[in-house]
Amino acid sequence: MKTEKKCPSCEAWTPWEKQPTDRCTSCNDLLDAISLSEKAEREEKERVFRENDFFRIREEDGFFMIAVRKTGWALHAIFAAIAWAFLWFVTTFSG
Repeated sequence: MKTEKKCPSCEAWTPWEKQPTDRCTSCNDLLDAISLSEKAEREEKERVFRENDFFRIREEDGFFMIAVRKTGWALHAIFAAIAWAFLWFVTTFSG
């Protein structure tokens, strides 16, 4: 099915493949500039999140830091399991 989109700058109808990098055939302007900027922002946030993730083991980490990260992740998982069990118990037997 052929899809067309109206160009926001020159208002000409242009074939559109629903990609953020699609351009108008008349003026060569981006058809969906907002989507492209949102995609770039999303990728930047994901990159920052991966860099700041404490539990991710990095290549430059030594043995001690790897042990700290793995222990921290295990304690985090145990805490989450206990919290989940407590919430299940309270909601199930509260009447």
